[in-house]
Amino acid sequence: MFLSNETTRKACLGLLTATALGWATTGALAQEALVTPELIGRADAPITLTIQPRFAYSHQSNDKNRRAVLTEAFEAWIRRHPDVKIEVQVQQGDDAVIVAKRLQDAAAGRAADAIMVEDLDYGKFYDLTASIDPFLTETEKSDFLPGVLEGMKHPTTGEVKYLQITSYTTGLWYRRDLMKTPPKTLGELAEMAQKLKDEHGFRYGMFLLGGPGVMNYILMPQMAGIGASIMNQDEQATPVFDEPSNREAMIRVLSWHKDMVDRGLMPSDVVSFASTGDVVSRVEAGEMPFAFGGTFMGGGIRGTSQGDKWAFAPMPTLDGGAPVPFQGGWSWGLFTKDKQKQALLTDLLMETYTGPWAMARWGEAGGYTPTRISALKNYQAFAVEGLDKSFADALATAQPFPKGKLRDVVDNAVNNAYQQVILGAGTPEEAVDEAWATVDAER
Repeated sequence: MFLSNETTRKACLGLLTATALGWATTGALAQEALVTPELIGRADAPITLTIQPRFAYSHQSNDKNRRAVLTEAFEAWIRRHPDVKIEVQVQQGDDAVIVAKRLQDAAAGRAADAIMVEDLDYGKFYDLTASIDPFLTETEKSDFLPGVLEGMKHPTTGEVKYLQITSYTTGLWYRRDLMKTPPKTLGELAEMAQKLKDEHGFRYGMFLLGGPGVMNYILMPQMAGIGASIMNQDEQATPVFDEPSNREAMIRVLSWHKDMVDRGLMPSDVVSFASTGDVVSRVEAGEMPFAFGGTFMGGGIRGTSQGDKWAFAPMPTLDGGAPVPFQGGWSWGLFTKDKQKQALLTDLLMETYTGPWAMARWGEAGGYTPTRISALKNYQAFAVEGLDKSFADALATAQPFPKGKLRDVVDNAVNNAYQQVILGAGTPEEAVDEAWATVDAER
């Protein structure tokens, strides 16, 4: 179990102790269900916290294992804090609409006290969320994976602004029953894909998520593997792919992808596929021996009839250099300005999602890779050889995705460049230069 910070967090919570003890002596807590879909605790408790989780990551989830773990954790916490009630407002619907409304609400001071935020949206809320530093010890912070901890911080002030509860990285999914070791270079991958396609009658040599996530999931790590960058890790996410070495690297990576299409090893319509299900359905159908994608595809792939034939490896690089993985995921941010509520919420989140014990249980139930070193080392699901351990190993050295203010502009331009190349609407050189012109005009 997580041990509370002995300084600020405990001091803030201590102010509420007398009230809590008095409330508990009424015996009211034993008379009603403490965890319902929209309310945790007694309806007449004097302190109200509001939280906004993603539906799938909440105790309302359709997954019974997730519901059970979170319900138990919330009930245990609320029994220790009988003077608190938690109003639950789950996030459902179009992500872009949700984020736009959240920006308006936060700016007007009417946002929920704690909200679940995807890492790629952190930059929009850096100045609207509270620092969590006062409520964390140095030991607690150092228990997060290095790349996760770096990603949770404000890029300029260094303050911890988010508590990351899930993490993923991307790499190569491959048919482990057809090879002893996966390819380490993109050249080897192309040749193995051709060989296996010919020998086993696969429809394709490989598949990938080529929709809006292609820059983050595929191009960024492949460029980093040859020492190049698309944008900097700063508050602006400053684009740098116009620099000669970076431009050349992007052209080389795009050319490799186009060559795979031209050889019939990869379909051109990958540009239309953006969801995990697009790859999982092809795994089930046995259409290819390789796929670029994320560890977040693990649950879907394992759930197919072909699942036990697949494994995960680091992203191959063009020149055989060391792979450079990136990581992202979902986090909690504190939007309330009330210090006592911030302390309560930090304690609540540590007990339900982000403490080592809570994270291990939640990760195992939900199929997610924990973001804390102790959870990865001390819980069998993530320490024993297998798919979960390969995810953990890949995340150990992963760096955070850039998420500054210009990220979306760069993302859209680079993804459009990929589509142009794959569909034959322009050469890699033309597509890269057009993407730069778009970014340069908008920044």
